[in-house]
Amino acid sequence: MSIEDRLRALEDRAEIHQLIAEYGRVLDDRDFEAVGALYTEDAVFDTTAGRMIGRQGVIDYYRERVTPFGPTYHYPHSIELRISDARHATGIVAAHAELAIDGETVWIGLRYHDTYRRDDRWRFFERQVRLLYVSKLSELPSVMAQTLRVRWPGTEPQRAALGPDVSERG
Repeated sequence: MSIEDRLRALEDRAEIHQLIAEYGRVLDDRDFEAVGALYTEDAVFDTTAGRMIGRQGVIDYYRERVTPFGPTYHYPHSIELRISDARHATGIVAAHAELAIDGETVWIGLRYHDTYRRDDRWRFFERQVRLLYVSKLSELPSVMAQTLRVRWPGTEPQRAALGPDVSERG
């Protein structure tokens, strides 16, 4: 691998890390147009509420989903990247989010399974949300030990998408 190729790979990794960090900030700032700009025009966003298709679908989803919430804070942690070529990459981002829903603090542990594509910049082409847990902060210590760890306020508990007690789906 040439020095130029190695430098390009490092620059690509840095740009994808920036994309991932920017996602949380603009989402928490409720800048839905900026969130949309992080996705390709033909993006696919596989959420807990179903698949959103296209950049506008992503914008519409977030506008509807998070507007009723109070403050939200999304934090990426570890990032695994595999760059295939100059225009394609995949990754898994371990993350957590803190949400204010109906006066309660809710914590979410999740992984994003991402496909990135580069046009004028790196963007999300496909993003799949896989939940490890969802819990009111006050209940988190006991929820973590349960099989039914996905506990959105006002809904019945559900199985997590990932974890040692769950076979990974997708």
